[in-house]
Amino acid sequence: MENKNQIIEYKKEIANLVSNQQVFTNLLQITFNGLSKENALQAMLEGRMTGFSLQNFLQKDVYAIPFKAGYSLVTSIDYARKIGQKEGVVGVSAPKYVEKDEKIVSCEITVKKLVQGVIGEFSALVYFDEYYKSNKYGNSLWDTKPRTMIAKVAEMHALRKACPEELQKAYIEEEYVRERQVIEEEKEEKEEIKEGWKEKMTKCKTIEELGKVWSDMPGSMKNEKVVQEYKEELKTKLAPKTEEEQVIEAEIE
Repeated sequence: MENKNQIIEYKKEIANLVSNQQVFTNLLQITFNGLSKENALQAMLEGRMTGFSLQNFLQKDVYAIPFKAGYSLVTSIDYARKIGQKEGVVGVSAPKYVEKDEKIVSCEITVKKLVQGVIGEFSALVYFDEYYKSNKYGNSLWDTKPRTMIAKVAEMHALRKACPEELQKAYIEEEYVRERQVIEEEKEEKEEIKEGWKEKMTKCKTIEELGKVWSDMPGSMKNEKVVQEYKEELKTKLAPKTEEEQVIEAEIE
């Protein structure tokens, strides 16, 4: 019951915050760029339930990025560093890179944390190709600043090791880049395939030809609403005309 009441309070807080249209517009543009209004509200509720304040969202300590059909909550590396300092992190080593053929292979960073009067070291080694995914334009920060990007990932891993309770569910956007890029490429490929089938249907001159193209089409493409609607549109255009319709067309011409 206490948890249910807490959720109700969180919803009231969020409703009060977004009642200011200008504030909510700013949140959608900056903190939740690319998210629908519904997903943004859900992300704020999830954030509150996992310990973030509404102020954290306003300051973009925590924000949400589009991911698959919904979103993923991510934190900024600066916020993770602030949490680390509060929990006793006293230093972070310089990144150690391993390179081969002038390409980054891995990066290692060590975080130093004071624990009961003793400084412990928490190291994390991450591999570049597990996080980097090139895009067709080659203009992402992973292409222009690869060392900076992989170092952020390594540092975040080390901070989670040093502060497991506080940061166990915290991830930075850089850790999602590869998965998001793969998803975007899959979407683009699907759109290209869809357009290819639509082009084949467009070239049909008769209902019979359209039927042949449709029978050759994979089931996954037949289930696409836009493809189904286009097929019906073409069927109407290609359907044999009645004598009355032919007469009317002749009169119009």
